Amino acid sequence: MSVAVIILILCIVINSLISLVFKLFSRFKINIFYAILINYIVCVITGSLYLGHMPLAIESVKEIWFPYSAVLGFIFVIVFTIYGNSVKYFGIVISTIFQKMSMLSPAVIAIAVFNEDLNWSKALGIAIGILSIIFLSYHKSEKRENSAPAIPKKFWFLPLSVFLGSCIIDSTLFLMEAKKIAPSGDISFVIHLFFFAFVAGLVLLILQLVKGNRVRLEKKDIIAGICLGIPNFFSIYLLMEVIASGWDASVVFPINNVGILSCSAIMGFIIFRERITQSKIVGLIMAIIAIVLISY
Repeated sequence: MSVAVIILILCIVINSLISLVFKLFSRFKINIFYAILINYIVCVITGSLYLGHMPLAIESVKEIWFPYSAVLGFIFVIVFTIYGNSVKYFGIVISTIFQKMSMLSPAVIAIAVFNEDLNWSKALGIAIGILSIIFLSYHKSEKRENSAPAIPKKFWFLPLSVFLGSCIIDSTLFLMEAKKIAPSGDISFVIHLFFFAFVAGLVLLILQLVKGNRVRLEKKDIIAGICLGIPNFFSIYLLMEVIASGWDASVVFPINNVGILSCSAIMGFIIFRERITQSKIVGLIMAIIAIVLISY
């Protein structure tokens, strides 16, 4: 088994752990916004410990990747906020599907711009992968909520914005590696990315205070942020490492997204004893077929 395969598997498992952490948030009534905010600064600390020193310095503005880290950091928080509102109006099913469909963006760019190979097995695998995402995300209890006619059409910009925002993030990470702007998963870049996400979160927090909203940070929110931040740092760092290994983006992103949902479903069954529905069984089978075809 090659190093790249091991890194990709680790990336999928770690992202799945993030999904499990989010599931625990509702159980322990965690304030998601506070946990996310703390998570970003924990990512900075985790990355700095892994690197061996704190890379945040004024000299960083000279780095070619600096403006990308600043913009992406703010996009991270914006997409998260939009995703939360999308879940509020459309439920987790539609919101997750639109989020995971972002795998199409870097794949299309890689094939159209960088002339990555598109054969029948990869094309069929990506198509089946899309279907597996729908089946794996489906929850029967949300069918009524998601099909409710009471939702105004104007709110459809929410899941569409989640899709576009996720596409921007995935595509930018791929292009930065492809253009050697932040080659080989530059840890300093990743740390600055999360630092600016933290700054963006602070801006939103200040706006809440200005509006008169109370800030009530509890110990459990801090613990939740720590549990989320450590794997969150490595989820981005390892993804960039896989891209840097030479694998086609049209292979990495579909396998990563499909693998995360599949692994999350399996972990949910093992750890939370979640019921494996027929749709999830079909989704898991399709996911396996998709991964085999894409990596063929």
